[in-house]
Amino acid sequence: MGFTIRPLTGPDELVAFDQARALAFGHPLRRSVKPGPTMELDRMHLAFDGERVVGTAAAAGFDLTLPGGSQTSCGGIRWVSTLPTHRRRGVLSAMVRHQFDEFRQRGESVAVLWASQASVYSRYGFGLATTSIDATITPRAPFLAGVEHGPVTYIDSMAQDDLVARTLAPVYEQLRQQRPGMVSRHEGWWRHLTSDPATQWVVHEGPSEIDGYLGYQTEAEGWTDKGPSHRLHVVELVANTAYAEASLWRFALDFDLTSTVIAKRRPTDDALPWMLADVRQAQLTTRDGLWLRVVDIEAAFSKRAWQSSPGLDLKIAITDELCPWNEGTWAYGPQGFSRTSGSPDITLDTADVAACYLGAGRLHALSQAGRVTEHTAGALDRLATALGSSRAPWGITWF
Repeated sequence: MGFTIRPLTGPDELVAFDQARALAFGHPLRRSVKPGPTMELDRMHLAFDGERVVGTAAAAGFDLTLPGGSQTSCGGIRWVSTLPTHRRRGVLSAMVRHQFDEFRQRGESVAVLWASQASVYSRYGFGLATTSIDATITPRAPFLAGVEHGPVTYIDSMAQDDLVARTLAPVYEQLRQQRPGMVSRHEGWWRHLTSDPATQWVVHEGPSEIDGYLGYQTEAEGWTDKGPSHRLHVVELVANTAYAEASLWRFALDFDLTSTVIAKRRPTDDALPWMLADVRQAQLTTRDGLWLRVVDIEAAFSKRAWQSSPGLDLKIAITDELCPWNEGTWAYGPQGFSRTSGSPDITLDTADVAACYLGAGRLHALSQAGRVTEHTAGALDRLATALGSSRAPWGITWF
């Protein structure tokens, strides 16, 4: 059965979009929906079966930081849903293909998303490109001797509506230039992030500028026989110096009346566990982060820096059923990345390419799992080195 997919004609169709999502995810139905600061109405699509809305999909445009500090345009997929009455009938496949075509036309070489169901998107060539750490930390856990820290200050969020956003954005942007996996944030994203009155913001002031910030929320759990049992949730902690990072963590850990400190979606190379005198005071849980799909492989890898290694000339065969323009054998060497012919040194699927694209260092694990085939001895090591990153990729912006 064919489905019609088209963008919203205007804000008046937001209710239809929202109600389809509500039915798909079991949320309450709303009678009115206002445009939000992160909505791009021309990139919000409805899928129709006749006159009935049966699916939704939306996208947001970002610049994605790559290993080495280069960037590429990417499409952030969000708000994807299919009515329960129309699942397993091709609605999602039709919407995904439509989005890939749009991304390619816009020059967005990759797509990224946060997956509600990981197994769904692996079918469409998405690979797990970042991994996140959720940390539960014991309050007042001491630092190692020698970890220096200082005071932090609150931002007066009542002074001006946009003061918080204007204060935080430069700090975030400085780190984003260095950390693969981070995406750009326009003014609407900052309004969205700082709009919750429950979130309080503190900053660390360096010698010449603010070099770190922490957003947190407190959750009252009541009192026990041993005292207060409250939680402090780290909404976002970003720092550009070790001193600022230690200062912000010390503030969070020493917050009064708390029994638990929770920080979600931290990078896998987070400094906090290494600051603690007892690493067991931070209980760490790993979970999937950003899923990535290479839409235009030539554009994506031409923009990405590769780690140099001796004899890097490689022929890489890539399989890609959904985006046939990516499929084939590609050469990488001193002349760059381009299509070629002949016998490949290594073969892998587009989803496995995506899993390595941000430098997460998964190539050997994928090979051990039988997902990568090495045809030339040493090719796996050379490609793994080329795709490496000095910093772990970090998916921090939730969309």
